[in-house]
Amino acid sequence: MRTLSPAPSAFVDPETRAPAFGSYAGPLPPIDLGRALVDRALRRKKWVYVALASDEVWVSLAVVRMGYATSAFGFAFDLPSRRMLADATVVAPPRAAEIADDAHAAGVLARFGFGRTSIAIERRPARGATTEVCELRARFAGLDIDVAIDEAAAPPSISAIAELGPSLVSATEKRALATARGSVVAGGRRFSLDGAMAAYDYTHGLMPRHTRWRWAFAMGRAKDGAPVAFNFVQGFVGEAECAAFRTDGVFPMGEPRFDFDVARPEAPWRLVGDGTDLTFDVGGVHAQRTNLVVVRSRFLQPVGTFRGTLRVDGRDVELDGVPGVVEDQDVLW
Repeated sequence: MRTLSPAPSAFVDPETRAPAFGSYAGPLPPIDLGRALVDRALRRKKWVYVALASDEVWVSLAVVRMGYATSAFGFAFDLPSRRMLADATVVAPPRAAEIADDAHAAGVLARFGFGRTSIAIERRPARGATTEVCELRARFAGLDIDVAIDEAAAPPSISAIAELGPSLVSATEKRALATARGSVVAGGRRFSLDGAMAAYDYTHGLMPRHTRWRWAFAMGRAKDGAPVAFNFVQGFVGEAECAAFRTDGVFPMGEPRFDFDVARPEAPWRLVGDGTDLTFDVGGVHAQRTNLVVVRSRFLQPVGTFRGTLRVDGRDVELDGVPGVVEDQDVLW
């Protein structure tokens, strides 16, 4: 049975002098890829993705830095009415964005500024505590987000350092069931996010020229009322980053199979695997298709709700109406 080791203190193993490949419970260390400047420009990719979930609204936001270009997107989905309130994407030159090599250092974690779009994600010491709070401020057309994310009571993250090919590596950390406070304005409506759930995905690596994966993430309450979240990926890093989150910890999961109609991403998706039997009902679809000659991508991220069963730590967890996203990404970068 797969287990999660404690996260390493250094990205490079001092004995092997190679990245500390493995799947871990806990935060990533600072990332040091140690590559030449040209190689970093061609292969190095970083992103930060944030998800926020209340009873009323699901919010997703991301900053992606590719070396020769950057992008950012954000959307808000009304859960009761099952409709998109706002959906924006911006592509910009590389200097428009910055993402830290250390996801846990105080200061800027990610920033983006281009035209009227601005994003700032910063770690600040929490008042009267030894922990830190992530402050997020974002402005898109039709979407304003102002929240503070407190990770003090959240379960450990899952981190994975994976070899993707000769001299290619990905380091990723997923954190879920943190607590948010603040608000979002979308489609002319203001929603309180005080007490909402928060999550993030930090990924940094030297990626293959052609990369494809399918991804699913959800965060909400199981049928018994207990907080639950999960992170699944098919392809790319694979099982190493598949996990379920409860308030009592992070638990490794198997890599499921994603079944869906590429031509009709709005139709229900199925995720089936060892311990996983889920249906995803789509409410809206965030889509990006990019052709910048050196970069070509097809990126679909439907938003909606999950129903079905997860077997977590030997116990079945029933889900019905748990909000989240699925993703199909095929990119030449």
